[in-house]
Amino acid sequence: EKVIAAGYNHPREIIAVIRPQNATTCSTSLLDKRYIVKDDDLEMAMEIYHLPGSKDHPRAKLIYKKLKKPSSCNSINGLYIFQLSEETSMFTKSGVYSFIFSVRCRDSTVIKHESRITVRPNSNTRHWQLSCDADWSADNAVVDIRLGMPVRCLAARSHDLYGNGIPFLDVHKAVITILGGDDILAQVKDIKVDLSTDLLTLYIRDFLFKTNKLDRVRPNYEAMLKISLSDSELSHPCKVKPGLPSTINMDMSLAWEKNLTPGEVIDDALLEVLDHCGNHVEEGMELIVNTVGLSFVDKCGPVRKVNSEGFVDLRGMLKVVSGFGSEACLTIFHHKKKIFNRTFQIAIRNLKAVKVPESCPAGTFLENIIFEVSDCDGVIDESIHGLQHTLSIRSNQLKDVQGAQYAFEHGRCVLPRAQVPNEPGTVSFVAYHTHFSDLETIIQVPILQVRVNSENDFEPICSYPTSSLSSQDLLSPSQLASCQSVRYIEDALRKVSDEIESIDSNIRSEEEMIKFLDSQKKSVENRIASLKDEIGHRVGAKEITRHKIEENVGTAAAVLCNLSNHKAYEPGRSFKDEVVGIVALLGTVANRDLSRMLSVYLGEDNMLAVVCKTQDAANYFEKYDTEGNVDIRFGIHQEAAKLGVPISRRFPIICLDEIRPYNGDVFWNIRQKKLNLPFPHSKTHKGFRGLAVNLINLSAENLEIITSSGHGLRETLFYRLFGELQVYETRNDMRQAMPHLRNGAISLDGGIIKGDGMLLLGYSDPEIIFPVMPDAPDILEDPEDVFTKVKKMNAEKSVLETVENKIRKAEENRQKLVMKRNKKKRKFDEMAEVMSQPSGSQLDQYHPVSQ
Repeated sequence: EKVIAAGYNHPREIIAVIRPQNATTCSTSLLDKRYIVKDDDLEMAMEIYHLPGSKDHPRAKLIYKKLKKPSSCNSINGLYIFQLSEETSMFTKSGVYSFIFSVRCRDSTVIKHESRITVRPNSNTRHWQLSCDADWSADNAVVDIRLGMPVRCLAARSHDLYGNGIPFLDVHKAVITILGGDDILAQVKDIKVDLSTDLLTLYIRDFLFKTNKLDRVRPNYEAMLKISLSDSELSHPCKVKPGLPSTINMDMSLAWEKNLTPGEVIDDALLEVLDHCGNHVEEGMELIVNTVGLSFVDKCGPVRKVNSEGFVDLRGMLKVVSGFGSEACLTIFHHKKKIFNRTFQIAIRNLKAVKVPESCPAGTFLENIIFEVSDCDGVIDESIHGLQHTLSIRSNQLKDVQGAQYAFEHGRCVLPRAQVPNEPGTVSFVAYHTHFSDLETIIQVPILQVRVNSENDFEPICSYPTSSLSSQDLLSPSQLASCQSVRYIEDALRKVSDEIESIDSNIRSEEEMIKFLDSQKKSVENRIASLKDEIGHRVGAKEITRHKIEENVGTAAAVLCNLSNHKAYEPGRSFKDEVVGIVALLGTVANRDLSRMLSVYLGEDNMLAVVCKTQDAANYFEKYDTEGNVDIRFGIHQEAAKLGVPISRRFPIICLDEIRPYNGDVFWNIRQKKLNLPFPHSKTHKGFRGLAVNLINLSAENLEIITSSGHGLRETLFYRLFGELQVYETRNDMRQAMPHLRNGAISLDGGIIKGDGMLLLGYSDPEIIFPVMPDAPDILEDPEDVFTKVKKMNAEKSVLETVENKIRKAEENRQKLVMKRNKKKRKFDEMAEVMSQPSGSQLDQYHPVSQ
């Protein structure tokens, strides 16, 4: 028996002879004529068998068989010569080759001889094969590795030129290196390895690479994977891709978050997207960019791709749509994970009038009132300029300027002329930026009655007719000074009286403004109350559930809700045809405890299940390519991609026509058409609330949904989900009724029994629950109408807050004016008291200063 290496050149012919019994190989040469049996009637058979493993392998394969008569060669007779062609694939496959020679003698006995040759793999021609997850179907495929994702199983084999596996001997650890040219990009040392039972496959399991050098091999990420063993090394091409987006750096070189203004297009929004190791993520990675107070100029939606440099380029793509003094927010998601959030302050600007008359005569004109837009420091914003920046006036009193627009020039605007009413009082008007209505100011100007002077207009405070004076009453020179003091006090009294009148006029103006603002407040409050009534509790409950479903990004239910909100359906046959809805939105219940427990019983997958009428409708949701993978360019996956929220998990679809319906009686005479199920107990058990299938309330619209066989949602969908599930008040009530349970039971305090012998313990508070409505729902409004009304109500609340702030400010102004008037009145009273004193007693202190 001999051992050779695979690929050994086999002989072209094999010569066999028959020896007499007295011949021995040790005493004679191989072709000694004296010891060769010569019998032309004998035939010799040669069979060659290949045993793929050891010589005891049970599945030997016959690869050669021939019969030969004796012949002669070089004057030697009795030779049995077997020719082997060059094409014979002998000694290429490892294993044992068995040569069996047999001759049937004249007496029918059979002489046999066997020779064995063992062929070992040829280690001098070693080739390597590497695969992820031991999948050898793709021969020598490039190994894909992503940072942050563990390599679950890397399998290595080696074989010779002829495909014979070369076993691994004495291998316990390995070092794995990723090379980018001559550079070491990453390395993991002392990794434990496993060997298969036949020692032909090396397994390296569960290891991670970390490196921040992948930009060196960007954008193809082509590298070499080298595995170093104790006695050998193998190299294999690989692609090492960056990890998933983890960090976003924003180019803030111009600090634009401090200078954003409404209507501005941001020129320097460049987002650098890095993985957890600091490498730029690969080109084409999709991120969802959500904005508040900003909009996309290109109208391409929130899904944005990373460019070849590892950036999301939003330069020139974002426009500020929030008003002055508000905030803008940029939030970025990768699938469900939020990886970036930044809030920016929109520039604060104030609109003020810098030249307003203190008062205006009735029937005349307000002229050249100057308005300025300035920042917090009072600096005029000269960028408020041009036709896109105009000032408007809102007032019921200034009819000639109502609706007119006046252009700003470098932050300033002039109201040239506005006629005031003919009656005295206060004219109030609101001046505001036409496009940014939150930039406004309220102007109040007292309107004074035009007075015609006459000799009887003013009656002197002190009058002494000369005709009534005696000679004793005539003033001496010393008394003349006292008379001058009297005239001075009279002038001072008149001046203080005018000031008090002016303050009184301002007080009345503030009171009129407060009255006007109170009227505005009541009007806004009435509008808010009306909107609340229109939206209603019922719609709110369903919209809360709808909103929770939309937050489950990556689910088919969320995609359907988004499509419903945006009405993004295209004409023609599509997956949405004959879609009934989402389980969680097809029914309501009377209280939150029942809603929570029914949702826990069904589980989130069933609550988010899509319900359609037929199997054909379900077939339009998705299709598969030739390899069985989901085709993301079809059905709901295509729509999900357009919305930027790819579906990342399986989702159930319930086909109503395929459900075996409840076949008992139905209470057709009641509005909810409940099932006439047999009572589960011989007598009413304590705490029994009813059967879950009948505790679900259906809207009038959903009551009209029927299958092709004429069955409704309660008979199909909800009977399929709940069966004869019983509902009890407490766990103790439920346990007492266990002998009478068929499909399980729930209790409102958290107990769940699912079928025979299965309890569900613990506590959970699901996010997705049935809408809670105290009574059976009516037809609900269109979701888009509800959304519009909610948005309008929020806007009205902002207006209400503004009006309340203005009322508070007017009240403060009025209080200040009252205090100022009281002070002036005290001064007036003091001076009037002096005038009432006898002449000369206290006048000296009010004597005018001589010039």
